[in-house]
Amino acid sequence: MPQSGGPGEEPLFTDFTASNLGLPPNPALPFYKESTRDPFGYTASPDGPKFLDPGVGGFLAGPQNPNREWATMAKSFLGKFKTPTLRNLDKRPRAEFVKAYMHNGYLKSLKEVVHFYNTRDVLPRCKPADPGEKVTCWPAPENPETMNRKQLGDLKLSDKQEDLLVAFLKTLTDAYSPPKSSQTRRHTRSDRLTVHDFVDRRLHRARSTRCNARKKVRGISSGRL
Repeated sequence: MPQSGGPGEEPLFTDFTASNLGLPPNPALPFYKESTRDPFGYTASPDGPKFLDPGVGGFLAGPQNPNREWATMAKSFLGKFKTPTLRNLDKRPRAEFVKAYMHNGYLKSLKEVVHFYNTRDVLPRCKPADPGEKVTCWPAPENPETMNRKQLGDLKLSDKQEDLLVAFLKTLTDAYSPPKSSQTRRHTRSDRLTVHDFVDRRLHRARSTRCNARKKVRGISSGRL
């Protein structure tokens, strides 16, 4: 549900919760390959490909938690991440820029995001190097224990309905302007010509009426009528 910080502020389009959407790991992240020590003896990812992102649960269980009473909730928040705003989801520095969505950048387009919400629990599990990944199958989730199974997974949307949702999400971008096809532009231009013709006709009729009225007035003044 859209939320606002106060009067006069733009809706934030977030529910401010933390959720585990059941996303798979993103093997393209360099972090998974940083499992060896660097020249200074530091290992960024000791677990390598076996690393599981604990999300908010890791924060609650870690030393940065400012309130130790919250640590008891760490297990229930494992793999959950804060829900971001939907505003400016499609904002990018240039048209060809590829965005990365979700906490680990696994999804690369709004279409993939909506398709995942719609079919996560419907499509089969992908096989290794499956060519249908993100389209006809999904890999296993990273943290299945706390996965949100109520609000997504099987929305029963058609492909067209997915596209309509994507179109709506793009409208939440600041300074959004709808794309216009050549056909739309032709219709718009034709409509404008029709309106202009109508206005020109009305103006011409008004001028003719005023002109005729002036002739009548001059005729009366000169005694010709």
